[in-house]
Amino acid sequence: MNQPLIPKPPPDSEQVLGFLFRPPSQTWEQVLIGDGSKRFVWMWFKPPTVPQGLIIRVPEDNSPAHGLTLRSVLPFAGVDPTWVVMWQVYGMTYPGMNGTNPLLDQSIPAPVVGQDPSIVIFVGAPQPSFMPIPPMIPLASMPITSPVGQTATSIQDNAAEVLERLDIEWNAAMDVEKDLDRLRKMLVDMMSRLKSLNRDLNPDERLYSSREDKQDWLDARRFLRDSDNRLRAAVKEFDIGDPSSAGHKRYYEGLHAQFVVPRVPFDGMEQALIGFEFYRKLLTTLHGKMNSVYLAAQSNAERRAQMVLARIANKVREASNKKTALGVVMDG
Repeated sequence: MNQPLIPKPPPDSEQVLGFLFRPPSQTWEQVLIGDGSKRFVWMWFKPPTVPQGLIIRVPEDNSPAHGLTLRSVLPFAGVDPTWVVMWQVYGMTYPGMNGTNPLLDQSIPAPVVGQDPSIVIFVGAPQPSFMPIPPMIPLASMPITSPVGQTATSIQDNAAEVLERLDIEWNAAMDVEKDLDRLRKMLVDMMSRLKSLNRDLNPDERLYSSREDKQDWLDARRFLRDSDNRLRAAVKEFDIGDPSSAGHKRYYEGLHAQFVVPRVPFDGMEQALIGFEFYRKLLTTLHGKMNSVYLAAQSNAERRAQMVLARIANKVREASNKKTALGVVMDG
């Protein structure tokens, strides 16, 4: 099938501004694919579960979006495909590979009955080279002299811009961190549910389950143990890694409180900005990893175990009903 003809995406600066400064969606938004086209997909920008990304859903009637790929759709969300850290669909996770993953060029899969049709995109968008600056709090009245002949005013203006960008980066990092706290609770709850599922079959279940059922349950328990280990590792990384006081947080928190909030210029601001951006990206990467581990545990471990146990329980009920019916016949 021929690849659909998609208009050229907007310039880079428009893409950056379009996604970075887009507020979180309050509901699903219908995004048209192409000028004057009736083709569309549903998008939810910066949901609570992915504050630095978006969720895409192909309409249930797949025909309007048939043949679209993530690479062709993402620019209409203001997202360059090279920004994709990873994406998830039907419980599977795929790395973005800086936009080189060939799966980005595969047709978006049609919705599957009984499966969540959401395509979760984790975005690591670069900061724009310019950012609109709101009115600044006046800087210190001490004049700043430039060793290369720049005026004090131009240096103060540059300092104001850097301080504002530092504040934006820190606030963005704190938004991700808040959702990391929520994700940590979800991971701990999932660990508790997996622990309750990971058990031996009771006597009736062993009696009425087939050899295949028993083997499926052994496999399910293996997935339960593996997912539990991954969940524990993700929680540990959150507790003692970069978001914790043992990581980079305390240093950046001190800089923000001492210099950025009161808008006080300091030596090494440009280097600090690089550090703040890196810290935000670390948190975003950790957020994607924790979310991926949770979804994998939910799909590969919890649901798998529940399906096997439900199948065995159904056989136990059928056997019990037969025994009851036989007893009634014999009593009669």
